[in-house]
Amino acid sequence: MLTNRLVLTIDLHLSAPSLQLAHHRQLHDAARTLLDHLDKHQLPATFGLSRPGYGQLAQWISSHPQHETALLMQPASDWRQWGGKGLVDEVRRLAGHSVRSVFAHGPLEQAHASALRHAGILAIRGNGGSIQGATLQNGMPWFEPSIQAPSFLARLTEWLPHRFDFAKPATAQVMRICGETVANAGPWAKDQAIRAIDFAAKFRDRGGSVETLANCASQLETSVDKAATVSKAA
Repeated sequence: MLTNRLVLTIDLHLSAPSLQLAHHRQLHDAARTLLDHLDKHQLPATFGLSRPGYGQLAQWISSHPQHETALLMQPASDWRQWGGKGLVDEVRRLAGHSVRSVFAHGPLEQAHASALRHAGILAIRGNGGSIQGATLQNGMPWFEPSIQAPSFLARLTEWLPHRFDFAKPATAQVMRICGETVANAGPWAKDQAIRAIDFAAKFRDRGGSVETLANCASQLETSVDKAATVSKAA
């Protein structure tokens, strides 16, 4: 079981294809704001892009080696339309061979999990399922956000601290920041995203570990392997 770990994930894509340059500029401005604030606190994050390795956003993220780039599957993507190899081919078509994490919108079947693991994918982040935090789904480390920001339903400055007991170990927590909302919803959304990153820094400064998705997945697998070894020895 992972304890005292927080994974920052940031979605950077437009929910609907847009030909309006202003929308893309707003998303780029939001990304730059988030990157700058992460750098201020020296925090790592995992950024989800629909085409990792391509474009200015990917170049900005890759210039900061502490960050990770993940493939953000479009909401319309239905994994059931592919077999295991077909899914891997689609992931590689979109993301190349360097990506180690995927942001998904649907359940993972055994064939898909096996194929993705064989292709080098270490972790998958869902989009807000009922079981939050870090689990194993068909042998693949699966992370569901326990914190969504920005959110109309939450005043992060008040409720975020109550979700964590810094002195008590807990399972790994996952924060999801929606870049499109930060870009388009106004000053309140930007303020919440900044405060969420500030909270992550506070979490780190009080002894917690802030990690990328792939690094946290590696730690999860190591933890499970150690537990299995101890169980067999007993």
